[in-house]
Amino acid sequence: MKRSLPSAADGLQTAEKKALLADVGVGTVDQAIMAVLPTYHQSLRILGLTRSVLIVDEVHAYDSYMNTLLCKLLELHASLGGSAILLSATIPAKLRQRLTDSFCKGLGVACGSLKETAYPLLTHVSEMDTEEIQIGTREGTGRTIYVEFFNEQVSVEEKIVSTSKEGKCVCWIRNTVDDAVDAYEKLVNILGEEKVDLFHARFVMGERLEIENRVLKTFGKESNESTRKGRVLIATQVIEQSLDLDFDYMISDLAPIDLLIQRVGRLQRHSKHGSQRVPVFGIFSPELTENPPENWYADFFPKAAFVYPNHGKLWLTARLLAERGQFTVPEDLRFLIEGVFGEHSIETVAPNLRIWEDKAEGESRAKIDAANLNSLNFQEEYKRTLTQWLMI
Repeated sequence: MKRSLPSAADGLQTAEKKALLADVGVGTVDQAIMAVLPTYHQSLRILGLTRSVLIVDEVHAYDSYMNTLLCKLLELHASLGGSAILLSATIPAKLRQRLTDSFCKGLGVACGSLKETAYPLLTHVSEMDTEEIQIGTREGTGRTIYVEFFNEQVSVEEKIVSTSKEGKCVCWIRNTVDDAVDAYEKLVNILGEEKVDLFHARFVMGERLEIENRVLKTFGKESNESTRKGRVLIATQVIEQSLDLDFDYMISDLAPIDLLIQRVGRLQRHSKHGSQRVPVFGIFSPELTENPPENWYADFFPKAAFVYPNHGKLWLTARLLAERGQFTVPEDLRFLIEGVFGEHSIETVAPNLRIWEDKAEGESRAKIDAANLNSLNFQEEYKRTLTQWLMI
């Protein structure tokens, strides 16, 4: 039986493609990135994108593969006269430079080295020049976060139970679903099901949306004392971005500094729930030593070791926060981010953990090579080749 290829008209009937042609379209970043991949109706995607301002949120959250494709998309978008807005609260300087270089390449201009370290910061790129502009913060948004460490799970559980019995609401963010389920079951046995809720990404969509709405009602901006009092949420990374939640106390498994900053944004977020609260952020972590063994993180978090493979950067995160004992928002955020992800941060990683950084760097380079191989080369002719325009 002869198989007919989908036509452009067929493609336009699907919602994900029509969104790119609308005056305002909302979708996942991969729908835009498909414009630089050899997919059906790729040129139609480019046409839709060039008519709009491309807005990409949380650009720090993508891996090397997606970042490489995003850079190619920015280059193409700029070359066709498009504009883009990239948003991130925790972007490292070297990634900001890479994204800026890509857009400048599309414009056909030289970018130069970005040097400004202020936070918050706006980087504006045009054919005329590249500007780095320090932005002021809203009055009342600055604050000091105090940090405390836990090295035993039973200590975390005791802290959560005592805080709940004081009438405060608590969140424990775990790095894997299995660890979240384990913590939930233990705390339910102590506090009861009516006090503890569980939220992670493995729930089926209908149930996940139901839980999300319940969590927003219990801990969100419009929550009140009766819904919040003594309640505990055990969650994974699903709450670290986008959801407007407010907890009296928060503890997190050790994660990279950029993600901890995202998570702490849900700690005492709204003054309406108590302007006199002291923000204390707990971190559940292996014991910090100057010369940790190679499996310092992997032995403590055997499942999460695969989620965050840069164990040297995790050690740097713990060391920086332990040394300071507190950090001020926004003044200290650039220092923390660059202290872990900066160009020379690898030099300060404990020797036994550098093997993890070398391995992660190798995997990152492999992803970059794969992205370069899989994406379209717009310097070549518009014709079918084995790796370029085969599906067009």
